[in-house]
Amino acid sequence: MMAPHSYPLKISTLSPVHIGCDEVFEPTNFVINEGLLHVLDPADIAAELDEKEKQQLIQLADSRQPIGSIQHFFKERRARLAQIASQWVDVAPDIAHEYEEKSGKPQQRSGDGRTVYNLFPMARTAFKPLDGAPYLPGSSLKGAIRTAWLNYQNRGKPLLEKQESPTQLQQRLLGYQAGKFENDPFRSVALADARVPDDRMAPPTRIIYAVSKKKKPSERGSSPELKVFLETVRETMVDAFAGELRLTGRIGWQSLCDACNAFYRPQLENELDHEQFRTLFDPQWRTLIKQLLAGELGELMKTRQGFLLRVGKHSGAESLTLEGVRSIKIKTPNGKPDQYRPTTTEKRFASTTRAATSHLLPFGWIWVHACDDAHQYLAAAVQNQVNKYATPILEAHGERIVAADERIANRAKAREEAVRRQAEAAAAEQAKAAAQAAREAALAAMTENQRRVEAFVSRCVRRAEQLRGGKENPNAAIHNEARALVKAAQEGADWTINEKHAVADAIEEWLPKLVKVELKEERKKLKLSALRL
Repeated sequence: MMAPHSYPLKISTLSPVHIGCDEVFEPTNFVINEGLLHVLDPADIAAELDEKEKQQLIQLADSRQPIGSIQHFFKERRARLAQIASQWVDVAPDIAHEYEEKSGKPQQRSGDGRTVYNLFPMARTAFKPLDGAPYLPGSSLKGAIRTAWLNYQNRGKPLLEKQESPTQLQQRLLGYQAGKFENDPFRSVALADARVPDDRMAPPTRIIYAVSKKKKPSERGSSPELKVFLETVRETMVDAFAGELRLTGRIGWQSLCDACNAFYRPQLENELDHEQFRTLFDPQWRTLIKQLLAGELGELMKTRQGFLLRVGKHSGAESLTLEGVRSIKIKTPNGKPDQYRPTTTEKRFASTTRAATSHLLPFGWIWVHACDDAHQYLAAAVQNQVNKYATPILEAHGERIVAADERIANRAKAREEAVRRQAEAAAAEQAKAAAQAAREAALAAMTENQRRVEAFVSRCVRRAEQLRGGKENPNAAIHNEARALVKAAQEGADWTINEKHAVADAIEEWLPKLVKVELKEERKKLKLSALRL
């Protein structure tokens, strides 16, 4: 029994990685615009659409065949909706072209006459719900390590008995009996989920085709690319994830390194040099990985500073089965019996084009290390070499993040400004209502004569707004109204002294502002002094 030990892990992707999580990008939650898939939050969509658009979307959802109409609805607004995206995923150009050509358009009819649309089911890689950042589940990492360890223990030997089951094989190799899971040595191997470090930007992801290629030209009938497109964590992302490995039993770090590298390294090297595949790979990527294996990365393996793993979808049956007991089911056409072989006849690769004739990449290769201080120079050398390939990817990703942050900040500022204006408008409306209520209350408390004076003043105010500083000629409507008001106050027996004073004050204030008259002369003509006796 070894003393418990914890190893902080740094994990780099060497090739595209897709670890399924049973999630897809739903047609109502994304648009593809300018080569990017823009992930939309339902709350943001609701805030962006006006009432008419919301009602239209509800009607489309309730229709008999909503998929095509909903796809068309979102595609029509893709440039606008892209501005409110919460996450961005790079999309292979051919997939973006397919979306542009086929989304929202009928592709064919089913046997019962229904219109069939391309659903564009884009499978997501494992991600954190809070921010959408990818991560590597500890269960996937541990499963890959367990396979390598079992292979290490088996030493390429065949089954003891032809009918020995995989479970029985594991029990024999790991030294525990059926039902005695507490004796399984891997119970003392604990692996945390590997997540993006807090001080780092989440690695970019890209949606690609998964295509099949035969190992031998003689094996005709190459399978078409899968109908489900895959989101993958980009290749060559150095130390993109951080995790932790805790060993509390008899399995030690150095033995794990030996087991994993002995199992996975030959597979990677064979894949890179395969007669059929080597010319299909991205040449820059292939050269990089071969140089790393022959140089600093190989030295890190030799000194047991880390290990290769292959994880996720399309890792291939050979990476999931043991040497010596490998029996892979090969389906045969034309109703012939299926065959079982020690190797597969084809492999799946990541492709950015539908034709998939060049620049392919294998799925699932990662490098896991817990490098000590004495070997940090090797880790730094690996990082420098990988970054030459990764820099354009990271720069483009960083530019998108900066642009998105600016866009989000501008939208937040616009929302704040809109809220401020709404608050000001509401306050102004409230003040206007309060003033109107106060005016109505004041008018209700006035005498008939006071209301007549108030009405005259109100008309003067409105006329001044209309004239905008100009004045009317004498004998215009407002001038005649002023004369009539003075005459009524002078001749009416029911006018009080205060009411007459109010008439004189109103005439003297407003008449010079609205009519081309001399106030001194107008006082005499209207006999305003009589109203002040």
